[in-house]
Amino acid sequence: MPSQIPLVQLDRTLYDLYSIDGGDPNEVAHVLALAPPNGSASSSLPENLKYTFQSPMAPNLDNGIFARICLGNGSQNHAFMAGPIQLYLFDIDPPEHDVINGTVESPPAHHTDAQRNYNALVSSQRPRLSFIQNPNRFKPNKGVKASPYPPLDFLDNHPTVVSQDAHYRLMSKRDLALSGLPTPKTQVIEGRLSPTEALDDTLVEAEAQRIIQAVRDRSTPFVIKFPQSLAGQGVFVVRDEATKANRIRLLELEVPRMIRRLTPDNAHLQPVSLLLQDCVDGDTRNQSIFVTRSGRAEFVSTAEQFLDAEGIWRASILDYKRQGELEQMYRGVIDKVAAYVHSKGFYGPMGCDVMTDSKGNQYVVDLNVRLTGDYMMGPLRGHFYARRGLRYSYLITPLAVLGNRDRFEQRFEKELTEGRMVIVGWARGKKGKHEYSICSVVIGGKDHEHVLELADRVNAIALPKPEQTQP
Repeated sequence: MPSQIPLVQLDRTLYDLYSIDGGDPNEVAHVLALAPPNGSASSSLPENLKYTFQSPMAPNLDNGIFARICLGNGSQNHAFMAGPIQLYLFDIDPPEHDVINGTVESPPAHHTDAQRNYNALVSSQRPRLSFIQNPNRFKPNKGVKASPYPPLDFLDNHPTVVSQDAHYRLMSKRDLALSGLPTPKTQVIEGRLSPTEALDDTLVEAEAQRIIQAVRDRSTPFVIKFPQSLAGQGVFVVRDEATKANRIRLLELEVPRMIRRLTPDNAHLQPVSLLLQDCVDGDTRNQSIFVTRSGRAEFVSTAEQFLDAEGIWRASILDYKRQGELEQMYRGVIDKVAAYVHSKGFYGPMGCDVMTDSKGNQYVVDLNVRLTGDYMMGPLRGHFYARRGLRYSYLITPLAVLGNRDRFEQRFEKELTEGRMVIVGWARGKKGKHEYSICSVVIGGKDHEHVLELADRVNAIALPKPEQTQP
């Protein structure tokens, strides 16, 4: 990193948050992998067979790119405000081009990328970083409990902050609908097959059609939700019959796939269901909170999220001047959320999406009981607003660009040296001999126009987004 780029000092870190209300940050280790939609994107992390997820709208990408999105850039980004706690990321297989030509980097590119990313922080706020090459040889320090994102099969053999079964259910949209928290009215279509029956193709197809028939019978508008999906990839707003017909074609592929992943090990977690929810128009904001060891909700920030035409999360914007007002506005609902997750044994960082309708009613539309992609934006208040007068921050992730970090930093040297841009995740890869990078940046602006002007310049150099998987 060029010396003229200022080091970033966060207002507080996870280490600080774990320390309050009798907590001990030295008892916690974060293990981050961001579940790859293809199951396994690198030899370091086998596919989850117990804790399953649905990603029907994942883009058509190869495992090398997914590894750099999920295990590289995404995991770094989520942990940018970890502070000096133990952080475990996963190794990424080297590019095929480098293996064939004997040019594999040593130390590995993903190690140097991650270390460079955290070296952008003041030294006292850098995580104690380790990489997992083989989960079977994972040995956390004595007395340390893992806090994973997401729940990972191999961690069932290790102590965790909250039991992984409970954690998985806390992340389930099915369980949220049945939680007693204020949510839009939801029809839960439960799976009825046993694990043994899920091995019979005839029974699976019949069960899938039974579930999908409820979608055919539902009048528009409504929202379809799979029970476990990330970044909105299993949530669909259906406003008309044409959209419904299109989504039914996708369901005819994904619902049988979901059913076939039912096993004796996960049947008690009820991973097979489909949710049909009333379509409530309103303003949705993401609440980043920290649930303390005693169960209190510590407010971190409120951000507005930008979704694409398919409803998939693409960016977040945060207004630092309004954070006190927004905390008061959402305090009631975040206290309810904290009490609920704490009753299941959870404490630590999390997010929840809250929608407010035209009458002022607030609904919890998603629980993200784990580190979220925009969690670091609140603690960047001092960096952007207090010290540089930049009222807004804007997160872009994942951003795919040609070349490496040096090239990117040269292009945006002015913005980086002014502290107006902070890189919070970076992972290099290759397609053939051509180098590309997957990254995350947070940019600051005095007003909406100022921040979006820079966002447009950043997005202008992005590689074209691939098509989503379609039936």
